[in-house]
Amino acid sequence: MNTIPQDKIQKASEGLRAIAHELRLAVLCQLLNGPMCVADLMAATGSSQSNLSQHLTKMRMMGILTNEKQGQRVFYKIADPSFADLVMTLKKIYCPDIC
Repeated sequence: MNTIPQDKIQKASEGLRAIAHELRLAVLCQLLNGPMCVADLMAATGSSQSNLSQHLTKMRMMGILTNEKQGQRVFYKIADPSFADLVMTLKKIYCPDIC
């Protein structure tokens, strides 16, 4: 039997905590369709710019999102396809009629 190293378990736990917030999970669901700018994410989630920016920053610092500036707009996308797979799995479990 293979034992999962404690540092891997801790890292997975941190990653799950990072996406466990309702707004962060909503953002990830939106980003499954491709990169989006802050204004579009605000419209899609109903969040204020300051609140959304705080959550985007946290996910970027955790390596969940990346961003790219195009002109005056900043576009966010999911950094690792494995996170997209995880969000898709959550959608299949909790939103099977939407998948």
